[in-house]
Amino acid sequence: MKKFAFLALASTMVLAGCVTPYQPVPFDRTATPVSKIAVVENTLPLEVGTQKLATNGANMMSAASSAGLAGLLVGAVAAGVEAGIESGQRDRIQKALATQNFNGEAIFDAALEEALKQQNYSVSTIAIPRSKSRELVVVPANDAAEPGSAVLDTLGFNYGYQLVGNSTQWRPFVTLHVRMVDHKDPKKILLDNKITYNPVVKSDVTVSIPVDEAFAFQKIDDLEANPAKAAAGLEAALQATAKATADLLR
Repeated sequence: MKKFAFLALASTMVLAGCVTPYQPVPFDRTATPVSKIAVVENTLPLEVGTQKLATNGANMMSAASSAGLAGLLVGAVAAGVEAGIESGQRDRIQKALATQNFNGEAIFDAALEEALKQQNYSVSTIAIPRSKSRELVVVPANDAAEPGSAVLDTLGFNYGYQLVGNSTQWRPFVTLHVRMVDHKDPKKILLDNKITYNPVVKSDVTVSIPVDEAFAFQKIDDLEANPAKAAAGLEAALQATAKATADLLR
């Protein structure tokens, strides 16, 4: 069983380079007048997350590529150790933010609604269950929908604090997939794009928002010592992401 698991991991690495490039769908407000937007509820994950990228991950990939199955064994063990470390760090960050009664969902929702209303959209919410966790919703057709009505799904894959590369600083990050469809005929995709606050790698086809360097922590200890600053940094990230979402609908 373990052998098959390692072979599956190797196959995943090979197939990772064969993914079809992402193509966004820009919104044309002139061609498709929209005045009413129903925003799908439950945008973000229930808990703040963490990301640690290219720390010993680079070493794991190197071992796997240079030493075959033995390398995969080394990589798997290293991944397990790293995952355990990150889990403990995530728990510490979550506890620090809990002292501030941090509610990322409420912050993002309020900022998005305000930004959309400033563009003269009528904004409401709509509850549509996700068939799969962290996937865009399937919007049902609504023959009774008024002209100019659309449904906007702002799916947050992850948000919280991340440590990237050789950096020793933890900074806020948010990753979001935005899709808007016609409410009467959801097969009509009016907008599709991805937004990243503090991207690891910038892309020409997605929206990249630079991080506010004022909210950086050398160590988890420093973040725990100043939970109010940690909450303010993540709040700023969510608000900036919400504004970028609304800007796609200008």
